[in-house]
Amino acid sequence: MVASFFYIRGCYFKERQMKHEEEDIIDLLKKGNVACVKMLFDNYYRALCVFALRFLNSFEDAEDVVQEVFVNFWEKKKGCEFSGSLRSFLFGAVNKAALYHLRNSDRMVFEGLETHLNQLMEEEMPESDEDIALRKQKLFREIEALPEKCREVFVAIVLENLSYKEVAEKLNVSVNTVKTHYSRALKQLREHLDIIALLFFSIKK
Repeated sequence: MVASFFYIRGCYFKERQMKHEEEDIIDLLKKGNVACVKMLFDNYYRALCVFALRFLNSFEDAEDVVQEVFVNFWEKKKGCEFSGSLRSFLFGAVNKAALYHLRNSDRMVFEGLETHLNQLMEEEMPESDEDIALRKQKLFREIEALPEKCREVFVAIVLENLSYKEVAEKLNVSVNTVKTHYSRALKQLREHLDIIALLFFSIKK
């Protein structure tokens, strides 16, 4: 696979690869080894939070939904055989959990949500590589237009792969401040959330 780079504010960033192979995670899951939960978190947590935010108004709600999905997944699947794609399963579970949350809170974000087909739940993206590249270029232009602090936090979390704590230490602010700036950035980039989530995965060429 040829490495893909993108340019933002005078810096080049390399698209990240998955930290852990799905086969390794599934093997640990079958053995009932809780280490697989940390591996799932490393691979999918941030992308799933961005995905959940497409349905929810609050980033805190998105995090709660994803964390609940992780807990339920471990409790129901530990020690069991698992077949198929973990990525597809988790995105589908988050989709259902977000809908359930919305029904209970009575805060529907848009009409026809239950029939909305999200591209990230598909094994293959329906868009061409060229279409995705063009959408990413538009996203990067809008990232550059973010308020300075929001942009710094967004770039650090999504493109530099830093944790909230690491970003807080880097910028000398609190973790809550980091989360606030990150949430604001995601809301401003709301129409690009599917592409942002894709940045957490290597894209097949």
